[in-house]
Amino acid sequence: MDGQGDFTYLLTYGAFLVLGLLLFYVTRSPSASRGGPMLKGERLKLGRTIDALQHPCHHDVRIVDQQGRIICIEHIVRLPASILLVGTVAMGAKGEIRGSEYHRQWAINYRGRATPCVNPLLELEPLIRAFRRRFPLVRVRALIVFPDTVTFPEGAPKGAVRASDFDRWVHDILKIDGTPSQAVESAWPQITTMVESSRKRIEQARKSGAVTRGVKASTAAAAMSKPIAARR
Repeated sequence: MDGQGDFTYLLTYGAFLVLGLLLFYVTRSPSASRGGPMLKGERLKLGRTIDALQHPCHHDVRIVDQQGRIICIEHIVRLPASILLVGTVAMGAKGEIRGSEYHRQWAINYRGRATPCVNPLLELEPLIRAFRRRFPLVRVRALIVFPDTVTFPEGAPKGAVRASDFDRWVHDILKIDGTPSQAVESAWPQITTMVESSRKRIEQARKSGAVTRGVKASTAAAAMSKPIAARR
């Protein structure tokens, strides 16, 4: 499989898992890499925090799946010695979340009602593995960012933070990330080229009516989100 096709495969495969989390994904208009994400509220703050790191990044990476729907992963960030994948959970989410990174299901309690949901950290693993297959010499990190309207009474699982804790988390990672990696330096132009190429293809497909505007969470994920998501 060529580089562009391989990248499309790994994002198509992984993004369904990232977007098929509890409460995940609302349709947004396309945005530019660095400096212009069409985001609101805590998502906008998160994007600005990432930009303030002064590390190359892409926001709202979008591709077209085999059904003609547009799917995305929120942020891809180039750190000195690693690539960071950042997914987010719907910013209208509320409740207490209990579970660890090893549990298949978590429990969300809101207004006295407990609802099971898929562990988003485990769902992110295939995306991480896909990146590692595509760039075997690159260290890949991943994080799920939750809104501050959720709490973790038993402590946040490894790989998950609330939005207000993201800045501290990423600066702690930068302290231990290491010296600039040649593998990361070599991989980033390929990632950038593929992301930009994908955006162009999506815009062309949109103009021709070949794709829909966006994709929301899967039916199962949407159903799980109802008890704690903001009503639309």
